[in-house]
Parts: sequence; structure tokens; C-alpha cells
Amino acid sequence: MKNQGKKQLQRPLTERITDVYIITMLFLFPLFFGFSGYSQITLSKFVFLLAATGAWLIALLTAALLRRADAPARCAPQLAALALAAAAVVSWLCCGDLKTSFLGAGRFDGLLSTLVYVVIFLGVSAYSRLRAFHLRVFSASLCLVLLQLCGFNPLWLFPGDYSYYDAGVRYSGVFLGTVGNTNILDAILCLALPCCFALYVCDIDRFPLVPAVLSVPVLCKAGGDGLKVAMLFIALVLSPALLTDVGRIRRALRGLAWLLLAAALGTLWQPGPGTPLHFAAAPLPFLLLAAAGLLAALSLCPLPKRFAPKPKTLRRFFSILSAAALLAGLAALLFFPWKDGTIYEISQTLRGHAQDSFGSSRIRIWRGCLALVPDHPLLGCGPGMLPAYLDVPFSRFVPETGKTLRTFADNAHNIYLAALVNTGILGLLAHLATLVCAAILAIRRRRDPLRLSLALGLACASAHAFFGLGLCISEPLYWLALGLLCSKE
Repeated sequence: MKNQGKKQLQRPLTERITDVYIITMLFLFPLFFGFSGYSQITLSKFVFLLAATGAWLIALLTAALLRRADAPARCAPQLAALALAAAAVVSWLCCGDLKTSFLGAGRFDGLLSTLVYVVIFLGVSAYSRLRAFHLRVFSASLCLVLLQLCGFNPLWLFPGDYSYYDAGVRYSGVFLGTVGNTNILDAILCLALPCCFALYVCDIDRFPLVPAVLSVPVLCKAGGDGLKVAMLFIALVLSPALLTDVGRIRRALRGLAWLLLAAALGTLWQPGPGTPLHFAAAPLPFLLLAAAGLLAALSLCPLPKRFAPKPKTLRRFFSILSAAALLAGLAALLFFPWKDGTIYEISQTLRGHAQDSFGSSRIRIWRGCLALVPDHPLLGCGPGMLPAYLDVPFSRFVPETGKTLRTFADNAHNIYLAALVNTGILGLLAHLATLVCAAILAIRRRRDPLRLSLALGLACASAHAFFGLGLCISEPLYWLALGLLCSKE
């Protein structure tokens, strides 16, 4: 213990300062919702983000003035992030409405937010080292975020007499946890759940499996389809990198058994006003329970002592298995006559028959966004200016109230498409270059199970970005995690 204390004291001051900031953002930021509930949650998160990041930068500057700042670590992703910031500034200077573009015409997604995300990435990657404690803190915060679910309102997030069950009747959207609507919760779960599961499989920490299990019933009831598609895709593509020894395979089977058990309970759970924990009988849960029992039994199955396949052999086996599963899935999407649901929409899109209503009308929004690109192809229309140009109205008659809910799309529902519209081809290329350089760095450090776990979460979050909002509620956590992935070894 004394040696650990000495090592802690020997850590550079800038690293300890950055650690405080990381813990603040990973634990307190997801939980903070201000004093007006869901009605002002975006503003509250934005103010918290600026205050915490500003205090962190002042502390780093003070350490530099006291000559106690160590030399920052440098890597290729940082240069790409600087190019992203430069592209955003140039786009802002040329947009013609500097005041609006600085904060953004929508929900605080303008130049200031972009620069803050880049600063978070640069500072964390330069002055921190990834530790298991960081991810354990994030797991604990995720458990507390889920308190607001199950139909209760213990944190008084819904204003007045509104509740979770008024979604789609008295207001649009579904609001969950302390992070906002379903799309934002999905973005955070995409980052957290693969990482939590991988930490358990790699035998780094068992606690992160708890929020993973707690989240499954939520996904069964209110989770977005984009999250499910992203997680399934990442599980098939990246499982060969994770399952490299028999111990990991056994823990993966046990972890999947717990997730299937939670899914069975989530399928039985039928929440309703006044009875948030009511359960109803259904046939599917029993199949899930049987599958969970089978996986648990397989994880305990004894093997011959001589059976010790090399990691290379296991990677090759699971690569072939994943490729076969992807091809089988693609064939099923293209040739099976699906009737409805998300699978039907994906099938029709692959066949070139995408309709505006697909993906909760995302196709309609994407087409509206793409129509804006030819007007400002190189530099875009300015950071955060997409809502000022996008004209995609929505309306829906609600029989329960006899009223019509009306709204306008103020977001591309695709982070990469939003980057193309807002900051043009240069901004999108710089954004993608940052992610590609970070991925290359992660591949080089793939032997570190901690970084591998974080990389799985970031890969899933990057896939979900094709359906995500990219707001200041979830994006700071993404860029902070990306900074940790590229941090010092």
C-alpha cells in the first residue's frame, strides 16, 4: 500500500488534475440534470460541460505557470483533431451568421461545442493514462442513471403532472434516465455496454456487468433500433478480437446468459401507470430462459487438459464464424419476404426501395439534409447551422387528446451527415481522419485488454452515430473516451 501511495504521489500534477476532470465527467455529468427536469436538460448539461471543462483548463494552465506541467503526449489522432477544429473555425468565419453559428441554431451544437470536444480529446489524450478505475466510475454512474426508469419519477424530471406514459400523447419523444430522450440514452449505452461486457470477459472487473444487465430490460421496452443494430453488428465484427482464450469464452457465455435472463424479465415486464413493475405472461421469455440456461451450462462444460488452442487459432475460428453469420444475415435480409418492422425496412433499403417513413422517418430527414450539401459543399453552411436551413415538418393527430402534435426536424439524426452539412467535405474528412487514426492506434495497442474493452465501446458508438443526434449530452463522453483510448501507455 505504501508503494502504491508513493506511485500516486509521483504521478505528474497535470495527470492528477485531468483525472479529477475525467471522474467528474464520467460520474457526475451523466447524473446532472439541472433544476428544471427534462424541459431544460440540454441547457443544464451544456452549462455543466462548460463549467467543468473551463475549471480543468484553468487548473492545467496554473500547473504550467508553476512549471509543474509535464510534456504532453503526441499522436496522429491529435493532429487530425486539430484539423477538425481548424475546419470548423474556417466554416464559421465563412457562414455569414457568426453569432448564431457560435452556439448553434439548434441545441448548442455550434462552433463552441465543436471546439470543446476537440479540447477534451486533446487534453485527455495528452495528460492522462487509461485506468480500470475510470471505466468502473462510468459503470457506477450508468447504474444510477437507470433510477429514473421503470415508470417511477424519483428525481422529479417530468414537469408538472407529466409522466413517462404521456410520451406520444401529450408530448413527442420518450424521455429516460437523467440524460434525456431515447436517442441520447441509446448513444450512451452504445458506448457503455460493449465496454462493460468486454471488461467482464477480459476478467478486468466484474462490476460493469451489473449496468449491462440492468440496461437490457430498458432496451426491450424503449431502446432505439439503431442501438440494437449497432450492437449486433459490432458483436459479429469484433468478437474475434475479444474471444482469444478459453477463459474469455467461458466468461462470455456466462455474461450472455445473464443478459438473456435480463431480456426474459424485460419481455415479461409490462409497465403501466400505477403498476410500473407489473409482469405479464408471454411465450418468448421461456425461450430466452432456456437459452440462458444452455449458455450457462456450456460455460461450465469440462474440457480436456490438453485442449489449449492458441489465440491465433481462436481468432481465425471466430473470424470465419462471424463472416458466415454476416453473409447468412445479408442473404436473409435480401431473399426472405419480410413483412414489417426494422428488419423489413433494412431489407427494403438494401434493395434500393427506401421510403421516407423508414427509420422513424430518418430517411426523409437524411434526404432533406443531402439536398443542402450542393449549396455549400466544401465548408458547409456553418457549425450548428443545419436547423436554420432544414425544413422537414412533422405532425401527428393524437386521438386520446383530440390534438395534433407538430414539430420540425432540427437535427440530421446522423452525426456524419450533420458534419457534412455543417462543416462541409473538409470538416467531415477531418472528423473521419480523427476516428481512423484513433482506430489504427488502438489496433497497435490491442494487446492491452483495458484499451480493447474501451475500443469495443467506441466502435459501437461510432456505428450508432449513423443514427445519432450528436448533442452535448452524449458527445462529451464520446470524445473523452476517445481521448482515453489515445492516451499515454
